[in-house]
Amino acid sequence: MRVFHADCFDVLKSLSDCSIDSIVTDPPYELGFMGKSWDSSGIAYSVDLWAECLRVLKPGGHLLAFGGTRTWHRLACAVEDAGFEIRDSIAWLYGSGFPKSLDVSKAIDSAAGAERETLSVTTETIFGSETVSLERPAYGIGQNGDAYSGHQDGAMSRVTAPATPEAEQWQGWGTALKPAHEPIVVARKPLAGTVAVNVLTHGTGGINIDACRIGRAEGDVSYAGHRTATFGTQDTISGGDGSGGWQQSSGLWPANVVLDEHTASLVDAQSGERPSGGGNKNGANREGIFGSGLGAGNGLGIGGDTGGASRFYYCAKAPKSERPKVDGTAHPTVKPLTLMRWLCRLVTPPGGTVLEPFAGSGTTVEAALQEGFKVIACEMTAEYLPLIEARIARVPVRVSDLFESVE
Repeated sequence: MRVFHADCFDVLKSLSDCSIDSIVTDPPYELGFMGKSWDSSGIAYSVDLWAECLRVLKPGGHLLAFGGTRTWHRLACAVEDAGFEIRDSIAWLYGSGFPKSLDVSKAIDSAAGAERETLSVTTETIFGSETVSLERPAYGIGQNGDAYSGHQDGAMSRVTAPATPEAEQWQGWGTALKPAHEPIVVARKPLAGTVAVNVLTHGTGGINIDACRIGRAEGDVSYAGHRTATFGTQDTISGGDGSGGWQQSSGLWPANVVLDEHTASLVDAQSGERPSGGGNKNGANREGIFGSGLGAGNGLGIGGDTGGASRFYYCAKAPKSERPKVDGTAHPTVKPLTLMRWLCRLVTPPGGTVLEPFAGSGTTVEAALQEGFKVIACEMTAEYLPLIEARIARVPVRVSDLFESVE
């Protein structure tokens, strides 16, 4: 393991060609988050940066890079312009975000200098809202009628009445949606020949499906179909004789959607407890939360386990224990350790080396170490180095070079 206290450009230039197996990174979203200068430098859009990443990555090596919903298109374009192939995107869905939305009606009254009457106090949660009339005592009011209505789950805000006819006309209008997902760009360095040749030569080029399957409870079964499925009368995915049968499954095929527990709860509340495949082992057409007429041939039918729909995509968010704080310093954009472990495992061969150019609090570093990978990471903000050190201390590994500089 090597962690550099240095600019990632300098570190990348010091690395040899084709020496890295995977890159799993959480670069700046370039939104100026919380006034942090590192989140508005433009480095995530630098073609030169991603070209250096391409150089050090082995042929067929994958890059997974988080992006903001408003800016990830520019990140993806820079990655592609550097020479990567865009293979997919993963949506990480979470329920803990809150809207930073301007209340149009309140803004109109504010501009007119009109005072709004407070009617009640509302507690907002991801599961809905609870309104308390002011005829009863109300405590803990968090917002006092300002024009911006964004507040965290569980916060309390005043419900006010429009004071002017114009404000009445625009009551209920805002300017932003609740943030609930972050995209992850999935890119790959071009192969050197076929997938088979590339994998045998460099150990890269594929993704580790079996190691990243969504787990099942012990005893669950699925219709395996010996990896043969027929769509209609022409298209066939083959890999066996098609005889099929109900047998133990190692889990469900990993999807390009991952949920945290809040979003999972919402999905499960809508779907209820359901057996896999809608309870139909023959894969017949069915009605359900994913629309009507969804079905598959016997080869892809899934059955035997029960639960909410979220079990296909669930990944817990980062708890407080995964958000290190040292001497009052914490990183504002921590990703869940379970998510980062899953991502590292998805694209890194056993014993491979993961590169993280933007270490932050060190989540990717810890995730890679927990998965048994080697890791090279960079972080140029000195105040975050103790956070990385605190994370590494939780992993029983030998630290070779901690916080070295680039000559």
